[in-house]
Amino acid sequence: MKSPDYSQYSMNDFVLDESFRRWVFQPNEQTMSFWHSFMLRHPDKQNAIDEASAILLHLRVHYDDLTDASQERIWQVLDTAFDRQLAARTDTIERDKPILRRLISYPFRHWQLAASLTGLLLLAGGGWAYRHYWQRQEIHTRYGELLTITLPDGSEVRLNGNSTLTYPNDWTDRDDREVWLEGEAFFRVTKKQALSGRLKFITHTPNLDISVLGTQFNVNTRRGNTLVMLSEGKVQLSNPNDKKAPVILMKPGDLATVQTGIEQVSITPAKPQIHTAWTKHQFAFEDTPLREIAQQLSDTWGITLVFEDNALAERRFTGNLSSQDMETLITTLTTAFNLQADREGNRIILHRL
Repeated sequence: MKSPDYSQYSMNDFVLDESFRRWVFQPNEQTMSFWHSFMLRHPDKQNAIDEASAILLHLRVHYDDLTDASQERIWQVLDTAFDRQLAARTDTIERDKPILRRLISYPFRHWQLAASLTGLLLLAGGGWAYRHYWQRQEIHTRYGELLTITLPDGSEVRLNGNSTLTYPNDWTDRDDREVWLEGEAFFRVTKKQALSGRLKFITHTPNLDISVLGTQFNVNTRRGNTLVMLSEGKVQLSNPNDKKAPVILMKPGDLATVQTGIEQVSITPAKPQIHTAWTKHQFAFEDTPLREIAQQLSDTWGITLVFEDNALAERRFTGNLSSQDMETLITTLTTAFNLQADREGNRIILHRL
């Protein structure tokens, strides 16, 4: 089958393209390499790609926050999909079209809007890869993407690139609030009061449960390890796999670390700004080995740095770098260490001059 000529695509075409949707919702090394290379070759398509991505993410995440203008914009795109299907499904589409327009315009709760949109997209695209669940929300960011999510209780979560946040839809004022994290996120938790006392906010990771009442903290669950950086308030840490393990209390400025295969939690003092710089589109390094910098770029951008030898990988860097422009970041590192960078797709090979 011949590959589509994406250089001729409009914003509508990108929204309806299966490969493009897969990159937006479930990025991997292959799709990242293809679409990043495409954007480098066709910078004139950047606006269309940005608009198409925003529409897809709106449909997935921000049902309650859509403005009238956004709803009309989305409807225009979906209208195009209907028109393309008219020949094969005239009776069904023409019957449902006015009904669905009324549904998307009416201020339903998010699950009702999601249900109507799911039906609409299945008609339009023959099986839209839409990942909304009846009982939960699952939000995934692409490589290099930062996304701020407002939870049902008003708490905010800043989600780093290549990360997933999951939480139930049916939050109440009686039960503790729970979310599940894979990747990295910064939390600003709203205090909630119930008749029985303050409601906890619990962040579940593979090897730690993080319980708070109202606070600000950063959680990183990359590569099987968990790091918790407390910026403000109080945090309780517990082992979800060992109910008899003692609960650990953290204070602001503490960094808690749990490594794969090691049950014990290590608490050390740290600078919060180092661990939260990514929320401001920056990388902050302080005497950091290049191999650790390479891991951060791989985790959040899908870029692999390959070093000429182990000695080069252990050289250390201190400074703040923008996380929005990878080319500038790589240029800064190569200049600082007198290196040459050879690019092979998403692999960057570093060696001495």
